[in-house]
Amino acid sequence: MGRSLLPLLLVAVIVAVGLAAIWPRVERGQGGPAVYPGILRLPAKDPIRTAAAPLSGSTVAEVQGAGRDDGQWRVVLLLGEDREPLTRAVMLALGEALFQAGVVAVLDPLLPASEPAPPLALPADRVVRIATLAARGTEDRRAAWSASVRLALSEPRLPDDHPLAAQQPAPLASPLLVRVQHEGGPAAGSDPPWPERWAAAGRAIAAAFLAATTPPGGPRVPELHPGVAWETPLPLPPLTPEVRWHGAFQHALIRGWVGRIAGRRVLTREGREESADAPFIRLLARGAWQALPAEGAWRLWERLHDGQRQWCALRDDGDGWTVTVWHLHPDPQRRLEQWLAEAQAGDRAARARLERLRSVPGLPEDLRARLAAIAP
Repeated sequence: MGRSLLPLLLVAVIVAVGLAAIWPRVERGQGGPAVYPGILRLPAKDPIRTAAAPLSGSTVAEVQGAGRDDGQWRVVLLLGEDREPLTRAVMLALGEALFQAGVVAVLDPLLPASEPAPPLALPADRVVRIATLAARGTEDRRAAWSASVRLALSEPRLPDDHPLAAQQPAPLASPLLVRVQHEGGPAAGSDPPWPERWAAAGRAIAAAFLAATTPPGGPRVPELHPGVAWETPLPLPPLTPEVRWHGAFQHALIRGWVGRIAGRRVLTREGREESADAPFIRLLARGAWQALPAEGAWRLWERLHDGQRQWCALRDDGDGWTVTVWHLHPDPQRRLEQWLAEAQAGDRAARARLERLRSVPGLPEDLRARLAAIAP
């Protein structure tokens, strides 16, 4: 009996040795920080839990775009465009900086297709899209790193050629594209663990981005912001794995979502290829959306849902589709009269909202005439 087990034991030992030889050696934290979708909430007394490793090197930001953003934000969506560890490290570092400035940071990492996360129905002032362009030396925490990260800062809003673009106010800031080059290594005599290494790289890149795009002192919550509250919560848009919603907007006359279908083809459950917009269009049909005549490059749908008229538009961009969903305020005249009364009573926020309303190109003429009757 004992002899018959010996060959099996030898085989087991050989297999174990072989697996140990080929099994990847991954240190704790090497894969980068864990980032979960949702509002970033940190402890108020001690928000920074992971120390940053001392690094030697440089971090330089190159900005494409005119001027700077005003940095006066209430809600910022941080959207990861890949699953790279450095992308997550930068997302988390930006979230930490925004949290400490009093700004609400909403994290939206790119999750596996099997784990689609619905977007939060939370209108944002800005969206920052983050992608790692290149990263070298990240396999060894003791080695010098070289990395390039792209960060795109913009407002969530309808594209300029959208059928309803004239219903939104003028943009508060121009889009900015920032490329940050990070060169770094452990300071002399240090041997930092992976979490501290990722924290150092992420915070260095986040700090360079904010320094290049916002005023001195960084972002801050504005004392007076022409934000607009609606009487009802913002509904979620149609959800399908092919569409990634890039942010919500909410203005005086219109609110909704802007998203994108990336790529041209997807596989069906049967293994057939089809156009990547087909699953979304089928979802619209199941949701009682009715097709409308197209306007230029945009395909249009509408529906009446929970007593609310909603619209959807889809545009082919060549390498994917831009997707938008929106609805209009049901009673803009009442809204204007309320703001006028509040402004005449000395409400500075109401006056700021009225000034913002003046910049809406498609403002109905009766409302524009009513606005013209008050001093700017």
